[in-house]
Amino acid sequence: MKKFSFSALAIALLLLPCLQAFADVALLDTEKNKLQLTGFFKLDAVYQDAGVNGLTIPRYAVAGDGNAYLSATHSRIGFKYIGTPLANGMTVSALLEMDFLDTTSPTQMKPRFRQGFFSLQKNGHALLFGQAWDLFSPLGPTTLMTNGYLWQTGNLGFRHAQVRYSYSAPRLDFGVSVSDPASTGGWAAMTPVLQARLGLKLGAGNKFQLGLSGIYGRESASSAAAAFKNKVNISGLGLDWNLAFCKTLSLKGEYAMGGNLTYLSSRSATFADMANGEFAAKKVSAFWSELLLAKNKLSGWLGYAFEDLNDEAQLAANELKKTNCLLAGIQYAAGSGVSFGLEFAHFLSQNFQSNETKTNQLIFSAFFNL
Repeated sequence: MKKFSFSALAIALLLLPCLQAFADVALLDTEKNKLQLTGFFKLDAVYQDAGVNGLTIPRYAVAGDGNAYLSATHSRIGFKYIGTPLANGMTVSALLEMDFLDTTSPTQMKPRFRQGFFSLQKNGHALLFGQAWDLFSPLGPTTLMTNGYLWQTGNLGFRHAQVRYSYSAPRLDFGVSVSDPASTGGWAAMTPVLQARLGLKLGAGNKFQLGLSGIYGRESASSAAAAFKNKVNISGLGLDWNLAFCKTLSLKGEYAMGGNLTYLSSRSATFADMANGEFAAKKVSAFWSELLLAKNKLSGWLGYAFEDLNDEAQLAANELKKTNCLLAGIQYAAGSGVSFGLEFAHFLSQNFQSNETKTNQLIFSAFFNL
């Protein structure tokens, strides 16, 4: 790990004198229409001293050997559009975003759809149509793990096709959405997934922000090994916070609890309750929080996350019960959209009635943001 850290820092120092001036890319800029190219180019150099669930999407520790690799698969590109207001004064905007995550090939990645929506806004009210981030568990951690993102280890929020209404006032945010079930079992249940969030903004400049969110849906569950099938609820409640104590120090995070939340990014699926002759939701609690520091061109973060399937009666022997991650990182903004980051993460997995599994990971990342 010492050799890897030294090499990563040496690469950063060698690249610094070569930086050129870059600017945002405006593809179209008229009085009626504005189209902008967004996204970033990213190269990751990764060292892992033991196994992880997926090389390019590390989320928790598993038994296995370590790895060291370079990857550009997390680069991202998108288009932002602002158009002519409607006759009633509503403004129109849209976003199309893609990346190149492909776990089947390290060099022949394929474009992957992330977000694609348009929205109508007027006087704090907004209607959104398309695929976008969920209202439930809406924040995202600061990490160099672009597609690991602490999913299945504390972070739950994801992206789904939806219709959303939202309202934003000086001290209040509110949103409600109807989302696609996004699974065979969800479609068979013929019930859309409902999400809502209420947010409060407190203090001077709204520096303290708190949110309460919820999710509800239904999913048909069946198995060839069980002689029964039934519908199981998708349900959860979440709390999120983003607290800016001063210009250089802030704290953000989320806590959530619920059941059958694989619709999001959780390990809590369903299980066959043979005693009662039905499928039931696995209960879960999830948490992540980070202390963020920012000063001039340097920023840093220190965080902890876990996801726990907390009802042992629902678990089989050796089943993955709890995943943990402790992480710390630093990033330097060299200017003109170029930055370099270094992050250490310690993963700990606890299997039910079995041993723990640990993995240490070190990432060096080079960014160019459009």
